[in-house]
Amino acid sequence: MKKNKGWLILIVFFSIIIGGILFSRVWAGGDLFRDLQPLIDTYQTIQTQYIEKVKPSKLIEGAIKGMIESLEDPHSHWMDPRSYEEWQTEREGKFGGLGIQITIKDNFLTIVSPLEGTPASEAGIEPGDRIIKIEGKSTEGITLIEAARKLRGEPETQVKVTIQREGEKKYLDFNLTRAIIKSLNIEQRILPNDVAYIKIMSFMDENTDEDFKGTLAQLKDRKIEGLILDLRYNSGGLLSQAVEVADEFLDSGVIVSTRGRDSSQNEIYHARPGGEAVNIPLVVLINGGSASASEIVAGAIKDHNRGILMGTKSFGKGTVQQIFPLVNEGSIALTTAKYYTPSGESIEGKGIEPYMKVEAFKPTEEEKKTLAQLKKSKWVKEFLAKYPHWEEMDLTFLLDRFKEEGIEVEADLLKIFLREEDEDRENDYLNDLQLLKAIKSMAEALKDPEVALHLAP
Repeated sequence: MKKNKGWLILIVFFSIIIGGILFSRVWAGGDLFRDLQPLIDTYQTIQTQYIEKVKPSKLIEGAIKGMIESLEDPHSHWMDPRSYEEWQTEREGKFGGLGIQITIKDNFLTIVSPLEGTPASEAGIEPGDRIIKIEGKSTEGITLIEAARKLRGEPETQVKVTIQREGEKKYLDFNLTRAIIKSLNIEQRILPNDVAYIKIMSFMDENTDEDFKGTLAQLKDRKIEGLILDLRYNSGGLLSQAVEVADEFLDSGVIVSTRGRDSSQNEIYHARPGGEAVNIPLVVLINGGSASASEIVAGAIKDHNRGILMGTKSFGKGTVQQIFPLVNEGSIALTTAKYYTPSGESIEGKGIEPYMKVEAFKPTEEEKKTLAQLKKSKWVKEFLAKYPHWEEMDLTFLLDRFKEEGIEVEADLLKIFLREEDEDRENDYLNDLQLLKAIKSMAEALKDPEVALHLAP
C-alpha cells in the first residue's frame, strides 16, 4: 500500500511538471520514464529506508527546488506557498521589508536598486552593492527566496547586512529597520522653462501605464515644452507595462521582441499610432539601478532615436520569467525567453549605454569626513531653524562659525549638504547632477530647433 501511495504522489508531481501530454508518455514507457526512474527510486528508498519518516510533500518540494537550482539561472526559482503569497503581495504594491530589489550576479547576492524613500535608500544602499552577510552569516550559495525571507520581517524590527561596495576597501555594515513598503508608481513635477519631469518608480504594478498616461495628460494641459523621463533605480517589473509606456513615445516600429526555445515564446511588440508623447522633446535618465522593464523602455527610445539617453549604463537584466502555479499553491518562476531591443540586441549581462554619460555626485573620502563633521555641528540645526528656506547670501555666517570649529568646507559642498537637510524639498533637484545636466540639455534643445530634432522626431 505504501509503495502504491508513493507512486501516486510521484505521478501527480510529474504531471504538474511536464503536463498531460508528456505524462501519457510515462505510462507508455520510453525515454522519459527511464530518465525519471532514478528519481522515483530515490523517493522510494528514502520513504522505506531513511531513519526518520519524511513527509512526501517535503521530498517533492526538494526535488522541484533541486531541478530549478540545477539550471544555474538566478532568475528561475521555486516558490513554496508562503513565498508565492509574498510575491503576490509585492505585486499589489504593499509589502514589508527594506525597499530593495536583489538578484544573483556573478554568483553574488547583488542589489539591483533601492526604492526611493525606503529604509535601504535612506541608509545609503547603492545599486551594485553585494550583500556578503545577513545577520553575520555568509550569503554564499543563498537563493533569492532564502535571501528575501531573511531580509523581510515584521515592521520596526532590524536586520544587519554586510555590504561589499566597489571602490571600498572594507566591508560596510548597515543596521536597517524594516518598514511597510508602499510602491508608488509615478512622481511628477514641473521644472524650470516649463519642462515636465516624470519618474517611474517601478513597472511591478499593473496600473503603471494608466498612471503614466494620466500624469502625462495633466502635464500636457499645463502646456509643457519638453519632458525628462527618469528611469533611474527602476528595477523593472511587467513586460506589458513597459510596452505600454514605450508606446506613448512611438507611433510605429518595434518596441521589443522576445525569443525563447519554444516558438510560442517568440513575440514582437509594435508601437501603435496615437501615442500621447510622440512629439514631446524627450530626455531619458538611466543608471545602474535601471533594469528589466525600464531597460525595455530605454532601449526602444534609444534605438528609434526618439530622445537622448543620459546617465550611466543600465543594469543588464534581459530575460523574461513566467510564473507557473502548482496544485499545492506554490509555484515556479522560470526563465522562458530573452528580450531584444528594436535593433536586435540582447542586453542580458551587458546593459544599455546612454548617449551622454553623466556620473552622479559621489563625495571623495575627504568630503565624506567633512560631511560627517557637518552632521555633528550644532550650527547646522540652528541655521536651518532660522533659515528653513535659506539663500546663498545667508551662508557667510554659517561658514564663519564652521571655521571657528576648525571645519573647512567649500561653499558648493555646504549647499549640497544643506539641501539634504533643509525643508525646501522643491530644491532637492539641485543636488542631482544628472538631472541638472538633463535640464540644461533640454533648455539648449528648446532654443535650437535643429538640436530639438534629436529629442523629438
